[in-house]
Amino acid sequence: MVSLRLMISACALVLLSAAVNAQNDQPKQAMFKTEAEAKAAAPGFGCEGAHRMGEMWMVCVKHTDANTHHGH
Repeated sequence: MVSLRLMISACALVLLSAAVNAQNDQPKQAMFKTEAEAKAAAPGFGCEGAHRMGEMWMVCVKHTDANTHHGH
């Protein structure tokens, strides 16, 4: 069960980190150590809030809310 969670977390990180900031072509950070950091970054993904992913926090209340093409 733990390995499944790790695999899901890794896939989510890869998918959301692939969202590229159009201004400087750098990947957007989607995973954070704190809930507050994830909530603050959420508008950059076209969503609000944050959700827990293993030991980290990810932008958006729901995993499916992230707009990975926001800003393109």
